[in-house]
Amino acid sequence: MKLLIGEYACTLDTKGRFLLPSALRKQLPEGEQTEFVLNKGLDHCLVLYPTKVWQKELTNIQSLNTYEKDNRTFIRLFLSGAAEVILDASDRMLIPKPLMEKAKLSKDIILLAQLDRIEIWDKTIYENWIEDPDHNIAQLAGTVMGKNKQ
Repeated sequence: MKLLIGEYACTLDTKGRFLLPSALRKQLPEGEQTEFVLNKGLDHCLVLYPTKVWQKELTNIQSLNTYEKDNRTFIRLFLSGAAEVILDASDRMLIPKPLMEKAKLSKDIILLAQLDRIEIWDKTIYENWIEDPDHNIAQLAGTVMGKNKQ
C-alpha cells in the first residue's frame, strides 16, 4: 500500500459525519477507498484503518499468547469499540457516538495521515498535543532516528 501523507481540517455535522477529503481518498488504493475500521487510538485520538491494514493488525494481535494476562487485557482494550464504517454516496463518514465521546471530538477535527492509517483528532486537543513543550522534534530525531543508521 502506498503510504499516506497530509493533515486535513474537517468539520463534523450535527449527526457526527465528516467529508473524507478527496486528496486523502485518492491516496488510498483502488477498491480500498470506501470501507474502513474505526477504533480508539493512543494519545486521545481515533484511528481509521483501511480494511487491509486492519486485517494486518488483527493478524498481529491473533499471534499474541492469550494465556498471558497483559496480552488478554491489551486485546480486550484494543478491540473494544472498534466499528466498521463506510463512506456514504456523498463521501461522508459517520463516527459512532461512543467513539466520538472517547476522543472528545467537537465540530472541528483534524485528519492526520499516519503511514498506512489515518488519525482523527479534535482540533483543539491536536493543537495542544503538537505544541506540548515535551515534544522536541530535534531530541526525538536523535533518539528515534539516530538508531537507524542509513
